[in-house]
Amino acid sequence: MDLKTKAQILVEFIDRKSDEEVYDDFFAYNDLGLPLAVALFNDLCELNQKGIEMLNETYLMLLTELQIEELDKEFNDLDEIFSEGFVPDEDE
Repeated sequence: MDLKTKAQILVEFIDRKSDEEVYDDFFAYNDLGLPLAVALFNDLCELNQKGIEMLNETYLMLLTELQIEELDKEFNDLDEIFSEGFVPDEDE
């Protein structure tokens, strides 16, 4: 899976879930990886090796957060991930 797709998925997650308290820890911990994803998605930068590693780590953390079992599976968008993962209600 290419970095741009991972960045797109992370940006979609930010847009759709950043206001849900259940993900506060995820957003707080990934305070560098998520802005990198936004910058890459919007063609504001190119990533060096450290940036690539950070983006990949942030993406894997998202999959882990959503309880995806196959961490090497390729997804095209966030809805595909949601269809396979655990997405808690805002009330949980």
